[in-house]
Amino acid sequence: MTATAKDHLLSVTADARGRVTGVKVHSTRYRSMAAAELAKVLLETVQQAQEDAAEAKRRTMAAHLPETLDMKALSEGRSTLDDLLTAFTRGTLPGQQHG
Repeated sequence: MTATAKDHLLSVTADARGRVTGVKVHSTRYRSMAAAELAKVLLETVQQAQEDAAEAKRRTMAAHLPETLDMKALSEGRSTLDDLLTAFTRGTLPGQQHG
């Protein structure tokens, strides 16, 4: 996922794991910015790219998980693999045959 700074100074790309895979600067305006200001823009944009990547991953995974399993909770460690295994043994995962 790619996030662009609010002022369009730069863009940051993050992969599905939230790792930064690219940074693209769109202008030379950064040269006149205070270091703290540039750092703030970069950090905010990195965080947005990571959040967008995490949300895209949750949406993709949710299509393959039971409705009762909260993918966001699972990705944040508030749910466990036990919840997924319970759904599997109950036959409530998407695509499982019921009965």
